[in-house]
Amino acid sequence: MHAPLHKDLQQLPNASPNLDTNGAPDGDLTPNPVVTLALTRDDFQAAAAPNAAPESLKTFPTNKAFIEAVNNLFLETYESYTGKARMTGSGEAKRLVIHFSTAEARDLCVGVTHSVFPDLIFHAHDPRQPRSNDDLWAIQVTDIPFFIKKDNLMAYFKKFGNITSCRLFSRPNAKVQQARIVYDHADSIARFTDQWAVYCFSTCLRITPCFYTVDQKAARRQYVATLTQLPPNVKDINLAPLTRDLGAKAVNVPLFLNSYKLKRWAYVTFNSQETMDAAMEQTVSFQGKVLSWSSPDHTNKLCHRCGKLGCALNFCPFKQTRGRSRTRDPVAKLKERFNVNQPLRRSNSNAVNSRSYS
Repeated sequence: MHAPLHKDLQQLPNASPNLDTNGAPDGDLTPNPVVTLALTRDDFQAAAAPNAAPESLKTFPTNKAFIEAVNNLFLETYESYTGKARMTGSGEAKRLVIHFSTAEARDLCVGVTHSVFPDLIFHAHDPRQPRSNDDLWAIQVTDIPFFIKKDNLMAYFKKFGNITSCRLFSRPNAKVQQARIVYDHADSIARFTDQWAVYCFSTCLRITPCFYTVDQKAARRQYVATLTQLPPNVKDINLAPLTRDLGAKAVNVPLFLNSYKLKRWAYVTFNSQETMDAAMEQTVSFQGKVLSWSSPDHTNKLCHRCGKLGCALNFCPFKQTRGRSRTRDPVAKLKERFNVNQPLRRSNSNAVNSRSYS
């Protein structure tokens, strides 16, 4: 005999005693706390650019030899060095990455030279740092004369960090160059929020972080005064101690377009109107000669011979009796002189061979 079909269906037992059949809490019961274990791994990294260390490469020409030498030295030198080292990338982007278990030991390694690797410098390395916007770890370098080449810039700026890329270029009709230098860590450019310039080949190169806004970049050229009547052949580096005492951030002696010789005045950059006004109130002497302050708006009235405001060129005591010829395209002449963006010259092997048989 079968059970009646219209008999009320019995409810299934509740599998969870704290919940009713609708899934709602049964009464005011507090669920048991869940314990979550979080495992953290202490990994503090540093990186160096082996291809920027030619002396070390001569001693350790292979990746394996380089890594073994680093491990042998650092295991003895730094207690928390993990013994893990690896090579990443290639060319200018090649990096030797090493690992520490404490930040203190990693920081002791950063910026320090070792006798085994005299030209290999390690810098802090963070693999989690985003790479979507390289403006965060890039700088713009301006006022670069044509006689400074890319290799010169790379050799100088690598002391601030590992360089990922360096692009040197010049705008049309500009008598100087500029560069964009990208590092592999934001800490490498942190110093340039306060430091506005460096001196390379006796020339003051202005530096601006690339992540600055348009207004922030413009502010670095807002307060400029002109220091006139300089002695002949005064370079930027010669004026550095003087302008530093005045609170200036940068100083640039301009160059003549045709000859690339130094002019007789300098542009001095300050970070505020108050600092500039205080400096212009002082009497400034250099090499026993009293200099004069002026506005950059008056540079077209400065004498190109002596740098004095209002001096008539024809009656200047430094006037040359013999004139100089001018070229129609002085910028092109400068680039040709310093071999900037010039086409490669192919040697005529046939002509050489014909001479050898004549």
